Amino acid sequence: MDPVQVSKSNGTSWQTVDSLKTLPAEAGPRGWLEDGGSLTRRLRRLGGHGFRLRVLTEGWESATDEDILMLESDSGRVRVRRVRLAADGVELVFACTRMPPETLARHPWLARLGDKPLGEALADRTDVRRTPFEFARLSPGQILLEDALRGTDMAPESLWGRRSRFLIGDHPILVYEVFLPGLAGFGDA
Repeated sequence: MDPVQVSKSNGTSWQTVDSLKTLPAEAGPRGWLEDGGSLTRRLRRLGGHGFRLRVLTEGWESATDEDILMLESDSGRVRVRRVRLAADGVELVFACTRMPPETLARHPWLARLGDKPLGEALADRTDVRRTPFEFARLSPGQILLEDALRGTDMAPESLWGRRSRFLIGDHPILVYEVFLPGLAGFGDA
């Protein structure tokens, strides 16, 4: 079955859940990609007291065409937060969160997360929904993969990523997660 391309941005073809046959057959990577639960909680279980979130960058950037489409905002700018999640000193996941000014105007606390994971900040809210995941195999030269590997000595041929939108009421947040090579050593907890 050919992948269903839901969108193509910056050379990345995002696929819907209908295309899951294109995901890795190995249970480990596939289990991480398909897990709809809290990624932060799962990583905390793995890493225990060794779990860490490191903010790489945070601030305003020009909106991309994909931001305008996915966030339904034509403001021309988005607040971007890039982080890496690690356990026991091993970097496991890179995440990039993109929020339009309209979301931050209604929820200014999102700009003050510091080293608190977004997933934990949203977990107990009753007004949050998450859209279905879309998946992509990221290759060198694609912006999201380059962002995920910037400042590391990792040089994989490709990595799997997923994206979805959180909606706090009607206010969107776009989240990308890239599963780094170190995750393979942590099993399928």
